[in-house]
Amino acid sequence: MRVHLFSLSFLAVCTTSVANLLGPVYPAPRDLSSKSSRVEAGWKSLTARLHRETSSDSSLLKNLTFSVGLFSIHDPAAEKLQFHYTSSEIQNSPNGTKKVDGHSIYRVASLSKLFTVLAAMRELDSEQWERPLTEIIPAFAEYVKSRSGVDAVYSTPWDQITPSALAAQISGVARDVLPWDGGDLLLQYAIAILAGLNPVPAFVDPATYGLPPVDLNDALSLSPCLANLSVPCTGPLYATGAANDAPVYLPWTSPAYSNNGFILLGLALANLTGKSLDEIYKQSIFDPLDMHSSFSTVPGASELPRSVIAGDFASGFGYDGGISKSSGGIYSTTNDLAKFGTAILNSTLLPPVATRRWMKPVSHTADLQYSVGRPWEIYRYKHAKSGVVTDLYTKLGDAGNYGSFLVLVPAFDAGFSIMGASALPTRSNATSLLPDLVTEAILPALMEQAASEAKRNFAGKYTSDGLNSSLALDVSSPSGNPGLSITSWVSNGTDLMPLLAVLLGNENSRLVPTIVSEGAGQMAFRPYTATQQKSGGLFQRNFDVNDWLVVGSGGYATKSLGEFVFEVDAQGKATKVELPAWNVTLHR
Repeated sequence: MRVHLFSLSFLAVCTTSVANLLGPVYPAPRDLSSKSSRVEAGWKSLTARLHRETSSDSSLLKNLTFSVGLFSIHDPAAEKLQFHYTSSEIQNSPNGTKKVDGHSIYRVASLSKLFTVLAAMRELDSEQWERPLTEIIPAFAEYVKSRSGVDAVYSTPWDQITPSALAAQISGVARDVLPWDGGDLLLQYAIAILAGLNPVPAFVDPATYGLPPVDLNDALSLSPCLANLSVPCTGPLYATGAANDAPVYLPWTSPAYSNNGFILLGLALANLTGKSLDEIYKQSIFDPLDMHSSFSTVPGASELPRSVIAGDFASGFGYDGGISKSSGGIYSTTNDLAKFGTAILNSTLLPPVATRRWMKPVSHTADLQYSVGRPWEIYRYKHAKSGVVTDLYTKLGDAGNYGSFLVLVPAFDAGFSIMGASALPTRSNATSLLPDLVTEAILPALMEQAASEAKRNFAGKYTSDGLNSSLALDVSSPSGNPGLSITSWVSNGTDLMPLLAVLLGNENSRLVPTIVSEGAGQMAFRPYTATQQKSGGLFQRNFDVNDWLVVGSGGYATKSLGEFVFEVDAQGKATKVELPAWNVTLHR
């Protein structure tokens, strides 16, 4: 018993922290779309801002055709919260739709990479994910055998690179490889020669940059895929060319974005399954989710009237990238992306444990706000007043005349999509404005709505019929130290309020959800310590701001003192709470 009391004293000293636990601070909101929802109010504010922007001649958004849509696993009606704007370019386009809506088909560019990873998760087992590419793609085995002993600076170690490394953008392979390397000067020079330009523009002439001359007749100088332009670039030809490219990093050194890596992931996926990529996307994603407006090939003639065609059709919307589709060849709509995003959040196609493992960082970048997953681009949003961090699991696309974002917010079981199109050079910058506008309007609203619903569903008094035991809860403001606050706690006649610091680590501890068991109608909460910022160095601060170090510590008879298990009904309303360490159930 003496040891137990000592551990509690140590806990009380060591848990004066400033930060909460990573994850939700309230249960995810269920109402995003009704007139009383803060999210719907935030959406109105956002749409008013977008109307102003698209009406201003000085705004980049005026010349961008775009679609924005929300979605939530708890509120199907949230998918009706959409905003669509059609620029004069699309209104006057000779092809395609003249007015965009939720059914309009866009190219989604590199958002395709997310489809590729999900498809691979459905198709491959854990051993295949970690299998070296030399055992999957023959050209790489031949290359490694012929280049044994070559300096690692110039020779990519294909026998150390796996589909898992490719999916996480940490394989170290070249970013782009011919014929899909638009930045290659020799390719640009060759195109200028073929176009009959004389003289060749200086900005594509290798001599301008002091580069040595190269024989354009030597196919290996470019790529095996460019040796005969009348023949499609096949997987084996592409791999033969890619094998010779020097690495950017050694595998698992640092994240480095690679379109080439996702073409290779697509080749590996096709080789391992014996299926075409088109079959894989259709069978593993499109059909199970009823995404009948999404395509991995150029949509047919019957779909063109609702297609968003910016610029030249053949080189833009109608371009068939062949084996590059695993990197950037998918087409979709706002309505279908809502199905896709909801399915990921809801673990429709994967076991929940696989989804939880997937939606985590694999590596960090040099910026403290950005991490990288498979293939997530993870943005760390910090709520202005509370300092709470909400991770945004994002995949963006940006190529040619099209841009896209899919943003998932697991802490709120919600997300949004953005797609944009324009042939103007401002397209990329204009599209990138939109996720910030949506985030600034919707993330605070989601937090406020979650707090409002938590008050309705969890606040109040919980009592026992046979004992003098009770628990009173309130909801702490999302602008302060969010979560459920304990305002009164009596156990068998003993007032526990003076002992909160000993029992839960801090007298101002807040309860936040840690486990949701939808099937059993249960939700577990744990305490975190309220914000009390302390000064100090990097290592000193660790003991003040990291509740993950002590969550779950402190117990009685093998039961955690900080575990509160609520039973909730179908509407998410708590009916009772179980306190395992006290062996008591209190009814609301």
